This record gives sequence, C-alpha cells and structure tokens, in this order.
Amino acid sequence: MGKSIDRNATVEKEFASLEQVLIQTADDASKCLNVLKKNLSEYDSRHGHHFINTSKSFMRSDMRTAKDIARDLKHVAHQIKRSHKPSKSEVHSARNMMNATGKAMEVLQVTARHYDEKNGRSTGVTAAIKHAVHGKNDKEKDAHGGLFGKSDYHQDGGGILGSPDTVEALVKTTLRDNFNLNVLSFQIAAAEKSLSSSSIVGRAKVAVHEVKDKLKGDKAGPLHGGHDKRSVTP
Repeated sequence: MGKSIDRNATVEKEFASLEQVLIQTADDASKCLNVLKKNLSEYDSRHGHHFINTSKSFMRSDMRTAKDIARDLKHVAHQIKRSHKPSKSEVHSARNMMNATGKAMEVLQVTARHYDEKNGRSTGVTAAIKHAVHGKNDKEKDAHGGLFGKSDYHQDGGGILGSPDTVEALVKTTLRDNFNLNVLSFQIAAAEKSLSSSSIVGRAKVAVHEVKDKLKGDKAGPLHGGHDKRSVTP
C-alpha cells in the first residue's frame, strides 16, 4: 500500500515538474523572440535598412507564428493542472507542442536564409568557403545540437574569416544563445517513464491476483470432484 502511494506521488511530482517546465519554455521562447526582434533591428540599422526591405519586417510573420505556437505550451500546462489524473494524453500533447515549437524556430532560420539570398548576402568568398568547409557536416550538427542541445557550430564559420554578417547567422546565434528544448524534452520523458512504471506495477498486481484466484480454484476443484465420485459409487 505504501509503495503504491509512493509511485502515485512520483507520477504527480513528475507531471507537476512538466507543468512548470512547459510554462518556463513558453516564457523563454517569448524572451528569445524579443531578443531576436531587437537584434534584427540593430542589423537593419547597421546596413542602412530603416523603412523598406528590412529583415525585421521580412521575419515578422514567422516570428509571430513562432510566438503563438510557443504560447500553446502554456495551454498544455493548464491541461495538466486541471487533470484529476495524469495520463499519456498530456504527455502526447506536451511532446506535440514541443515539436511544433521546434519546427517554428527552424522556419525562422529558413526565412532568414531566404532574406539573405534575396539581398545577395549569402554569396561571396566567406559564404562560399564556409559552405565548402562546413556544409557537409550541417546535418550531423543539427542532429546533435540545435534547439535540443548545444551545437558544435559555435563560431558559425568563424576562425580567421569570422562570423558571416548574414541574417541567417544572426538568427542561429540568437536561438542558440537564448533558447533550447533540451530540458522540456527530458521532463516529458521523465513524466512518461513515471506513468509506464506505475502501469507495469498495476498490471503485475492484476496478474498476481489472477494467479491466486486460479490456484484457489485448482485446490477446490479435485476435492469437490472426488466427493461427487464417491457419492455415485454403488
């Protein structure tokens, strides 16, 4: 009985932590996008783009979408808080919203690249050398870093050439330094594991009771059968 209470307490603790991490991640995303907005304004000023063809206006729609999607992380947190019993449904909702947020942030990088291409800033010696040296490793880097952890592209093609002065590089650096989904991913897994452990124990208890009932039936069966046989013997 005590162990059952402990397991339930563990589940409740992990889901309470998940609720808090969801809220914190949503807040972090909002702060990160505000920093990005500021950085884009500085980039535009540096390049003399004050009213037309600014990176800030080019990115505005996707930034708003990313902020709206990230805000939905709080809706999942509220679902967990209102739920009387933690379930896999909340885990699935949290994971889906985490992935959607990650995709929205990735879209920002793609949009930034399009802006650079449109303005001819993704070409030139620096970009060409960077692409030749680092391009073949991009997929591997994204798999091990990005929003789910620190990436090893920490210089964005630095070295003797320095960082490329592009909106894509600015967006990547801003996201890397101000936002990641690593903690949320870990907490979702922890909440899911606590549910699985509780479920396994529950099924084991049912199996034990079924075995006990069967053993009781087996013991009672022969006695009654033997009694019946003796009663009909002439």
